[in-house]
Amino acid sequence: MEQAEQLRQLAREFQALHARVRDVSYTPGTDALRRISPLLLKVQDLMATTLVRLGALNGSAYAGSTGSRASLECLASVVVASSLASNDLASALYANPYEGAPFPGYSADDEAVRTARHAEAIPRMTGHLADAAQQLDLSATGCHYVATGITRDLAAAQEQAKPAMRTTSPTTAPSASRTPPVRR
Repeated sequence: MEQAEQLRQLAREFQALHARVRDVSYTPGTDALRRISPLLLKVQDLMATTLVRLGALNGSAYAGSTGSRASLECLASVVVASSLASNDLASALYANPYEGAPFPGYSADDEAVRTARHAEAIPRMTGHLADAAQQLDLSATGCHYVATGITRDLAAAQEQAKPAMRTTSPTTAPSASRTPPVRR
């Protein structure tokens, strides 16, 4: 089914993003903003795609198949997991120490203060990124699970729809199989 293949493709995209988030390297400040922002935008795009897939699956003939509720609920949980990944990436950006100018009358941070702010931010940012990676891994797993469920449920439905096969051998009528001899 096309929907199962679309979900497999979505799972591959979640896996690729998981690897990017897990392996992102950055320096706190502007560099972190530049490197994490595209990851946040991508997860939001994948979350929107997941939501569209959920709506399509819910509105399809598959929704009437036995076992479809578990698949629909699982896909809804992928929407939640990807949303949490988005929140974690946003939280990493929030924990990022920015280097903007202070209010008038306040002195700019010296190098020691700046280094201390970065040192405090790195563990928080790393934790948020790790949490985002975990949620993306769960999203990929959920998409694979739903794709497998769709394939399995539809195969079971097709199997049940097949007519019962005859278990007895066909009989032939004795007169139908023989032709009477022709007399001349």
